[in-house]
Order: sequence, then structure tokens, then C-alpha cells
Amino acid sequence: MLPLEGIRVIELCHWVLGPTCCRALGEMGADVIKIEDPKGGDPVRGLLPPNAMTERGLGVINPFWEQWNGSKRAIVIDLSKETGKEVALKLLSQADVFVTNYRPKVIDRLGLDYQSISSLNPKIIYAQATGFGSMGPDRDRAAFDDTVFWIRAGIMSTLGEPDAPPVPLRGAMGDLTSAVFLAGAIVAALYARDRSGLGQKIDISLLSTGMWVAGEDMQRRLTWRERGGNRKYGRKEAPNPLRNTYQTADGKWVFFMMLQTDRYWPAVCRAIGREDLVDDPRFDCHQKRMQNHREIIALLDEVLVTRTLDEWAERFEEYSLVWEAETTIAEVVADPQVTANDLVAELPHSSGEIMQLLRLPFQFSNTPIAPRTPAPEFGQHTEEVLLELGYNWDDLTQMKEQGTIL
Repeated sequence: MLPLEGIRVIELCHWVLGPTCCRALGEMGADVIKIEDPKGGDPVRGLLPPNAMTERGLGVINPFWEQWNGSKRAIVIDLSKETGKEVALKLLSQADVFVTNYRPKVIDRLGLDYQSISSLNPKIIYAQATGFGSMGPDRDRAAFDDTVFWIRAGIMSTLGEPDAPPVPLRGAMGDLTSAVFLAGAIVAALYARDRSGLGQKIDISLLSTGMWVAGEDMQRRLTWRERGGNRKYGRKEAPNPLRNTYQTADGKWVFFMMLQTDRYWPAVCRAIGREDLVDDPRFDCHQKRMQNHREIIALLDEVLVTRTLDEWAERFEEYSLVWEAETTIAEVVADPQVTANDLVAELPHSSGEIMQLLRLPFQFSNTPIAPRTPAPEFGQHTEEVLLELGYNWDDLTQMKEQGTIL
């Protein structure tokens, strides 16, 4: 039995955050039903047109659609029509969870706001994901994780070399992170409902999760009341030289992550063959290493560029340094650790191909989870779900004639 078996989730979402949250719930056993509009549905479906992919020799599998929308069913309903709204309300009256990442004004216009739905179904867990939060002057502004999680939450301002352009976000990192946060909140709300008998509303925003992810900088500002902008530290100015990047003879980059310099300084000196630096009066305590960080960085730059990454790796491991080499995505996929921990699943795709798909970042020992089905085709389960709701074939024919369903 899967952890959320018996739970029904209605998804009214598009793009990444909401759909990925629902994929997680689906893999944990929930029956997730995704509602899409007849006019094309979720925009991610058309993000990579099949003909464009095949022309480039990439096959027909849309990797984004599959990652964000597996393990769920999909129906097509026109919610602007009264009959379409009736179907949605009937689904919600029987659901355990409703997840949406539509802007608040759109949800209000559809009559699917929390007050309306909780009056219909007091036990429902109503999860609303927004860009800027469900209140405040920017509640209805358009938002992507690039603009809110990354920029508005301050993360972009802290990264990169001081005189270089800002570092842009890559790959929906904010959405994917927020999706797992939201899934966890939904599970907690279901547990609370078991004890109270009542549902509740969950609010999450890209602004709130961005601030949380930037928590080290954010909390320092809140605690110390720091003034002015965030100071960017270039690698030549890193306050702690043992938390910095260095290049090897073959052009590879390594990152040292040794915050406790008193603990690691002797080992670093021995690993690089400079035992004379262990007791050097310029560097013989943490405070002096911070004060003389430029000198240490220059020394490490000069030494590390004399050997290849493989040669240094052996030394770093011998002396138990905390470090890692820059790793490409191709190298990650081929990493034995990824294979050993079963972080990539395989399942059949509707095209007939065997598809590889990232697993969720957590696993259960007694109720193991995995991708259950590929992402659904457009409207694949409309008839199936409506018949389960109690509609008959005559009803479905009439809805098709009205344009409520396809």
C-alpha cells in the first residue's frame, strides 16, 4: 500500500510548481486528476512541439512534461461554461485535496476560491501556490520562479563576481523546490485533518520559498540589522580561503568547503605539500587566516594549478579534505552514486520507448514509491473520470456538443 492511497487530489495548475507537487502526491499513491482547458491545456504541452523535437533527432518525449506531470490522470473541461463548472464542483465535493497555482483573481473569477470550496466540502485541503502570496499589492502579478523566487527574493543579488552581470536562474529550480515544500505541507494538513476532522487552506509562494532558500543571508540581515546592499565576494576576495574555488592544471575547478579552518588547515597544508605553512605566524589561527585570506588564496592558486584534478583528488582524499570537483550534468547522470541509490527510474512511454525519469528526492523503506505512469495525453481520462462521477454517455455526448469537454 502506498502512503497516500485512497486520497483524491484535484489539480487546476499549469507550468511547474503545482503540477510537480501533484506528481509527488500521485507517486505517493494519491489519485490525481488534472483539469485542463480545451484551448490547448497546460502550456508545457506545447513548450517542445513533437515535430521540432523529431527534426532535431530528440525523439517525441517532452522531458519537461514528463517530469512535472507523471502519475496522474488528465481531463479536459471548459470551466467558463456552467456545465464545466458543475463538473469541477462535483469533483471538489468528493476530493480530499485541491491544488492550484492560478493567480488569485482567476480563481476568484471562476468561483473556486477557498471560501466557496470549503463551504462545499469542509474537509478539503485547499493548497494555493502563488508568485507573491495571496495577499498584498502584488498578489495578482504574473510570476515565474526566475522573477520572484530568484530575483524578488534576493537570491540573484548575492551571486556572481562583483563586477559581472547578475547570474540568471536555470532550470525551474525555484518551482521544483517549492513543489516539494507544498507536497509536504499537504501531507501534514491531511494528518491534521485526521485528528480534527476539518480541512484548511495552505498558502505557499515563490517569494516565501525564495526567502527560505536564501535563509542564511536573510536571517543574518534580520538578526544583525545589516544595512546597505548584499556584498558580493569574488573568488579572489573570499573571506574564508578554505571555502572557495580553485583551478587545476587541466582546467578543472575544485571547491573547498572547510568552514572550521583550525580543524582543516594542517591537513590542507600537508595535502598540497606545504607543511611549512602549518605554523606560519601569518596563518596560525582562524582569525589570522581570515585577515590574510588574499595571501592564502594566492598561495593555493599557485600550487593547485601545478597538478591535474585526478592527481589532487588522490591527495585530497588521503588527507580527508572536504571538497568537490565541478561536475557536469552528463557526469552526474553517469555517477555510480546515482545508480547505487536508484535515483533514476525507467518506465514505458506511450510512444513505445522506455523512458528514464528522475525519481522524487526521497524514498520510503516500507512503502516504496516510484513513477507510476507516464504523463497523460491531452484529455486522456475525461470520459473515464466523468463516468466515475455518475454521468452517463448521453451526458457526455451533450457536453461534447456544448463544447464543455472534447
